[in-house]
Amino acid sequence: MSCTIEKALADAKALVERLRDHDDAAESLIEQTTALNKRVEAMKQYQEEIQELNEVARHRPRSTLVMGIQQENRQIRELQQENKELRTSLEEHQSALELIMSKYREQMFRLLMASKKDDPGIIMKLKEQHSKIGMVHRNSSEGFFLAAPRHILEAPQHGLERRHLEANQNVP
Repeated sequence: MSCTIEKALADAKALVERLRDHDDAAESLIEQTTALNKRVEAMKQYQEEIQELNEVARHRPRSTLVMGIQQENRQIRELQQENKELRTSLEEHQSALELIMSKYREQMFRLLMASKKDDPGIIMKLKEQHSKIGMVHRNSSEGFFLAAPRHILEAPQHGLERRHLEANQNVP
């Protein structure tokens, strides 16, 4: 008799474990079903929105749609052209600023050299600083031109040459 009670308890435990496993599996299936249901609802909503857009597009003639696209293309081209012009202008301003700064450094160096003619130690320090500044200036210029897009570097140089000429005329 004790064998049957123990056997019944063992069977009951096994059944409880199987019920827990089935319950876990059912929970997992419910979660998957919920996620799938959400995806289906999102797809239905997307389909409805597409149908609404198609209805609106059907009511407009194709020529109107094509004209709208052509107008957008023109605007994009205009913006691209303006962007190119702005990049060219930026490069010209950068070059002019570099030229002005170079002239300023030269003038300051000459001024300092003229005021410190008597002290050779100061003259050596000034020459070292001048060469370091020149090296940093060349490296930054090279970095700018290496990083600049190709179409900027191939832009017309007439404005740049004019600015160089004006800057040279203004420097004593």
